Amino acid sequence: MSKKEELLTNAAKIINEEGIQKFTMDYLAKKSGITKGGVLYHFDSKEKLLLEMNEMVIRIYEENIEHYRSQLSGSYLFTRAYALSTLYFLNNTENILLPAVFISSHEDQKSQQLWQSVITKWDYAFDHDQGDPDKILELRMICDGIWFSIMYNYENNLKDRMEKIVQQYCKSMEKEAF
Repeated sequence: MSKKEELLTNAAKIINEEGIQKFTMDYLAKKSGITKGGVLYHFDSKEKLLLEMNEMVIRIYEENIEHYRSQLSGSYLFTRAYALSTLYFLNNTENILLPAVFISSHEDQKSQQLWQSVITKWDYAFDHDQGDPDKILELRMICDGIWFSIMYNYENNLKDRMEKIVQQYCKSMEKEAF
């Protein structure tokens, strides 16, 4: 992980654990063990950092979607890849903190616009995925519910149950012929 990615992850941790109000460039520097100048070397403003944090999460999420999609066959390719990418985040302890980007995106207009364009792109992919639109929506709502749960510190004992439900949906969709 590069220093820049480490700073983005540390920023997400601060937002996730202590709230967006606590997040400042000074506090990020202190928590990261570097000077504020070191933070400013990578990000000239808090807004730029928040935008890049959102861009990083979207990039990782979309790379995972494409990775899973390339391994799948049958119907519901995008929907199942989206679900498996959600599980990837659920099971990766560093990434699980990154839903803080959803919180931060409400503080920054450029991040909001970025997410709106990504959601529009994903809406298109869901709408054009091969399969029953109601089943696509069901799995999407389950995954979005997982994100909501992660944001608000779900109880860890639910993780296995969430993963089992998503896996079952994906398997049933894989077997469905369209």
